[in-house]
Amino acid sequence: SKQYPRVLEVPFSSSRKMMLTMSDISGRSHLCEGGMPLPAGTSLLSVCKGAPNFILDYCTEQLTEDGGSRPMSDEDKQRVLEIVDAYSTRALRVLAIAAQCFEEMPFDTLDEDVTTDQKFEACRTNLRLLRLV
Repeated sequence: SKQYPRVLEVPFSSSRKMMLTMSDISGRSHLCEGGMPLPAGTSLLSVCKGAPNFILDYCTEQLTEDGGSRPMSDEDKQRVLEIVDAYSTRALRVLAIAAQCFEEMPFDTLDEDVTTDQKFEACRTNLRLLRLV
């Protein structure tokens, strides 16, 4: 979208079990009107979407109902996986969506030797679980 231009996309792969996009969100204090507040200085938003058991491995916090966040414990992750299992028993596929804010790109964009996997690894750290869909 023109409102949030993509600056990086790592497509889904069966080995990663997730995909990632990085969008320019410069100059915003919230993701959207009434949406998730963004830390001061945020210019980029990394969003991962994929298999919950893989996404949760990279989540260190979770979005709260009031738009804030709190740390994500192992017990929290287990509760999420129990929800996923409940849907799976009804033959429903579930995806997890998580995000991380950055002030700048977490890798050297001028280094042509940085691989897609290295970019992916740098952008998926300390994710905040946003939602299951």
